[in-house]
Amino acid sequence: MKLTPNQIQQYEEEGMLFLPNYFSDAQVSALREELSRLPEQIPGQVMEKNNQTVRAIHGVHVYSKIFQSLVQHPLLLEPAQQILRDFVYLYQFKINMKAAFTGDLWPWHQDFIFWYEEDGMPQPRVVNVGIFLDEINQFNGPLYLISGSHKEGLIKCNVHKSLFEGENIGWEVNVSTNLKYCLDNATVTRLVERGSIVAPVGCAGSVLFFHSNIAHSSVPNISPYPRRLLMITYNSIKNIPHSSDQPRPEFLVCRDYTPLQPIGDDALLQQVE
Repeated sequence: MKLTPNQIQQYEEEGMLFLPNYFSDAQVSALREELSRLPEQIPGQVMEKNNQTVRAIHGVHVYSKIFQSLVQHPLLLEPAQQILRDFVYLYQFKINMKAAFTGDLWPWHQDFIFWYEEDGMPQPRVVNVGIFLDEINQFNGPLYLISGSHKEGLIKCNVHKSLFEGENIGWEVNVSTNLKYCLDNATVTRLVERGSIVAPVGCAGSVLFFHSNIAHSSVPNISPYPRRLLMITYNSIKNIPHSSDQPRPEFLVCRDYTPLQPIGDDALLQQVE
């Protein structure tokens, strides 16, 4: 599937592109069913502060042929190649769970700063793709994005000093409610004065492409509706991170740099059959 020139322009201007009803009900059902079959304990699993609710799971594509097929689906891969104007590989695969009643917030942040500081990614030649596994509405913690904020580039922010007190820091600080790199209130206010806050909502199967430098966040989910968002991050094959003395786990940072090739459009349903 190819994006139109107008869609590419919209992405470049706003830093995002929302495509409702992108996957069929049958395809979404296949993804949900596969999610329910994952092992209960996964190395890349993160819990909410109550230590009872799953906040996110990372790298689950290695456990699932269906999720592996999804990464190479032409509806996702071809637009990613268009946006980045290059061949791409899988950089990160995760599912943010945002459970009903207990799913916690994500503070205002940019994604690229984590990948730049923690992984040595040279440039923001990367695109995030969010697939709605549930209907996302104004009640269950939709993603908030500041339109056009990606044009600011990498915004410097203070590292939370409290994270360095006591025990050694683990990879979890990059995916918890108390994120290591957050945007302060003054910065968010300035960005919103220039752009506007957008909260894409829609039915399960909708897809959101968004820039790694766009400022975004989400509020807690206190509704009875779950908000599961499957996230695939594609990186240009010319933008491979520099080696690190302390590399983050591979379930956070994929190190298979093989360019991805699209597979059959009905691969998800074929796996179910």
